[in-house]
Amino acid sequence: MDGMQHWSEDVIQHIRKQESKIQNLEKENHELKEKIDLLEKKLAYYENPHTPSSARKLSEKKVQDAEKSEEMKKRGAPKGHKGATRLKPEPDEIIDVIAKECEKCGSQNIQDLNEVKKNTIEDLPPPQKIEVTQFNRHRVKCRDCGHEFISKHPDCPQIGHFGIFLLVYVTMLKFHLRGVLRKIQDFLLYDNDFEISTKGIHDILLRVGDVCRISYEKSIERIRNAAWMHIDETGIKINGKKYWLWIFRTNDNDILVVIRKSRGGTVLDEILGEDWDKPIIVDGWKAYWKYQIVQRCWAHLLREIDAFKDVSDNGKQLSETIHNCFDSLKEFLAKGPSMSERRKQKLVFEREMKDIVEKYSKCKELHKPTKYLQNGLGKW
Repeated sequence: MDGMQHWSEDVIQHIRKQESKIQNLEKENHELKEKIDLLEKKLAYYENPHTPSSARKLSEKKVQDAEKSEEMKKRGAPKGHKGATRLKPEPDEIIDVIAKECEKCGSQNIQDLNEVKKNTIEDLPPPQKIEVTQFNRHRVKCRDCGHEFISKHPDCPQIGHFGIFLLVYVTMLKFHLRGVLRKIQDFLLYDNDFEISTKGIHDILLRVGDVCRISYEKSIERIRNAAWMHIDETGIKINGKKYWLWIFRTNDNDILVVIRKSRGGTVLDEILGEDWDKPIIVDGWKAYWKYQIVQRCWAHLLREIDAFKDVSDNGKQLSETIHNCFDSLKEFLAKGPSMSERRKQKLVFEREMKDIVEKYSKCKELHKPTKYLQNGLGKW
């Protein structure tokens, strides 16, 4: 900068302006890079093989809606759109309305012209009030065996003072409508003229839970008696804390969903029992490694592979190859082959998968999907 003393003042001012402009551009460039990194992280949530298709479709819909909102359009449905007018329901009651007097002069000399204007309305009946029923349960004695007991009625609960419909109603308000106890209390008072404390509501929910536990234990019993099992797990937030939602589906389509803090093998021992020795269809999570008969899930594999189909031509070829293998597998199974035929074909498929791994593992950009494929060899 010492040489500036020989330059004119205009040149020096121009240089300083350019230096200031460069600094501002560098700062702006740095801020834009940070924004890009942040957006890429958000985008990765929806565009990765571990994101369920429902979430990806939701993201795509948001993008499409945003793009549509930017376009100036006329109000109303687009051309060719099928109307969504609600169909009129069949009436439960028909009321003939015939005036008794003239609305102009008040005369009662009215003639029915047999011309009817129909208006169909839908409305709610007045809120139901709580019905209080007293059951006089007589003590009786069997004349044959001498056994004495109290008579039972299907609508009279053996425990507590609330009927089954009220128990179900409160449970629906809590879980289906996601009501908090205080709001449920207010709603019951306003809508049904039923006064109950928040503790009373909580006790109702606990009682329903105790009854449901019987069904829950029967579900676990059916799970343990299944011939084979689909299992998957996914993260879920509860009050801001990370939990895991596990789903188990049997060959008979019995389904059990549990939420636990753990993603480990303790959950599997709890649900399947510690001596489970039957086939499971799962992803590559390490908690499943201890089981002897494992069928790796093709849905997970296809998502992993397809996530790299746009990375390179090799990625596209790998995706097409795996999809062709899957189609061949489905065609073979659709023929209802015998067990001996299955064993022979299994060797053929396994050789094909090994060849695929060997071919595409040489591509550095496909290291992750080929590693996923390799880790499941013998179980696809």
